[in-house]
Amino acid sequence: MNLSPAAMQLAACTAITMGAAGLYLGARNQRWLSRPLPGLWSGVAGAALLLLGVLLWSQVVQLSTAIFAALVLIMLLFIVFPALGALRTFTRNAP
Repeated sequence: MNLSPAAMQLAACTAITMGAAGLYLGARNQRWLSRPLPGLWSGVAGAALLLLGVLLWSQVVQLSTAIFAALVLIMLLFIVFPALGALRTFTRNAP
């Protein structure tokens, strides 16, 4: 690919965010949708997007750095996604 390093990092962050969202939306206890997505397909798609994000990031930085950064971003997203779901539930039930 002939993308700039900044564009490659943005694409990696986007792929990781979409992958984590796919994994979250396939979970039974997710709070964004009224029903979770089919678990198998959202898990496969989410894992593929996470792997794609790590591979894209490894084109710009070392593989160990890409894995570490991806794991940090995933941890952050798995904290933010349930918090956003709780905020959505709270604002819906507010009088």
